[in-house]
Amino acid sequence: MLLKSLRLSLFISLFLTVIITACGSSESGSSPEEIFQKITPSERVFTIDDFDSINFKISKEYDVRGLTGATAAWFGFWKPGGGDAKEFEIRFYASHTDAVEFGPSFADEGAGENAILEPEDARWNQGVKDRRYFFAGRIGTHGSGSVQPKYGGYAIYGNMVMLCEGANPGHSFDRCAALASAVDPQGSE
Repeated sequence: MLLKSLRLSLFISLFLTVIITACGSSESGSSPEEIFQKITPSERVFTIDDFDSINFKISKEYDVRGLTGATAAWFGFWKPGGGDAKEFEIRFYASHTDAVEFGPSFADEGAGENAILEPEDARWNQGVKDRRYFFAGRIGTHGSGSVQPKYGGYAIYGNMVMLCEGANPGHSFDRCAALASAVDPQGSE
């Protein structure tokens, strides 16, 4: 009985040590994913010009009338880590506060599995067709295919709302984090 009790005590001690060690973190050991969140504040006010140095390729500038609080919106692509080009929609606001207040409801319409993919259904219909993929039916079938959202999710970094290409929120989040880190290396450390 005493041996059983000692084993249980040892197990509990080791378990608690592992949990405490895993939950504890130091700022110097923080990874970019720990620093970058879905909503990350920054005092810096970004513009599309900040993306020139990272070779972000602009495809379109959208008319922001109807996109409450936005000052500009752009569609383009970038090669994270030198890999394949991924598409992004970047919406700029006057401040981080404005991006957080006005951006999420419109971003929810443009990204994720419940994205609105028909212009007539969207509150802001600029670029809706750029926010979707068309998957054709398989060869030899009569299926007409389906329309899927291009952006699996979005992130707010400073005064920007970034819709990032990805099959799911995790893929999109990683690409948003990479884009924010590239455009603001000091802010994401």
